[in-house]
Amino acid sequence: MQAISALGYKSAITQPAKNDSPSSSSNEACIVALIITDILNPFFSEVVRGVEDEAGAHHFAMQLSNTGENPAFEKRVLTRLVDFHVAGIIACASRLPTQDLVSVRDQLNIPMVVINRRIEHPGISCITINFEDAASRAVQHLLDLGHTRIGYLAGRAATESSLARQRGLVKTLAAHHLPLPPAWCPASYPNIEGGFQAMSSLLELPEDERPTAVVAYNDLLAIGALRAVQAYSLRVPRDISVVGFDGIMMAEHSSPPLTTIDQPKYNLGKLAMRQLRQMIEGQLPKNSYILLDSPLIVRESTAPCKTVSNPK
Repeated sequence: MQAISALGYKSAITQPAKNDSPSSSSNEACIVALIITDILNPFFSEVVRGVEDEAGAHHFAMQLSNTGENPAFEKRVLTRLVDFHVAGIIACASRLPTQDLVSVRDQLNIPMVVINRRIEHPGISCITINFEDAASRAVQHLLDLGHTRIGYLAGRAATESSLARQRGLVKTLAAHHLPLPPAWCPASYPNIEGGFQAMSSLLELPEDERPTAVVAYNDLLAIGALRAVQAYSLRVPRDISVVGFDGIMMAEHSSPPLTTIDQPKYNLGKLAMRQLRQMIEGQLPKNSYILLDSPLIVRESTAPCKTVSNPK
């Protein structure tokens, strides 16, 4: 105690009382954990900035963890948070099955906000977009351009967000009596290299048996697809149209600029931190499920189909 007094030591970890903002009682920081799946994906950097800006405005500190798209590592990271005495958790694009995420939350017994998932649980608040509807709008854009052979670059195909995108795509194609052959849905790691490999597998098909347009799980996959088309001495959008997902800054400056579904990344982070702060302070959020808009931004990577024919 004498050393603490002499050094002026203050704990960096405090838990605010209910209905008491950290800023109202002391200058000490209340720590919240933010879990992301891929720190190299620019989508997450904008989410992090939103969380950080909202946290800093209310004297919260943020502990960032990157799980590298590894569900087992993500679970270990989450369960270890008890040792850091965090006041709450934001899980962005979690790869854990819902039951595992709920189990971890109940074990820690602290507020949790999930981004891009919907989970029915009184201690979990959710902020997302309608992935099925967004994918449907992307497909409809391609249909309006005359494309009838449309593929899907699935990323990690088993994730809930990828499956939701694929459901929207399949439903919209089915409404127009068009199929989605399994060969047109290659799965890969959701980065630029994964997009290059997935698109290359489609371009290996005979010209009259491959898609004339693709929707990618995210913009990084789409940018990799653009590179693959160029490597095969083809052109986007003359030979194949490409639509991305996320609206990252790179998409606007790709070659050609990428048509994409724009997620409100900064607002996702900002709203998530706002919801978590209210829960930590003992306030029940007015809405535990927030659905944000996701406009389709049309750029130069999509164009009318040069041939109109149905898949065999």
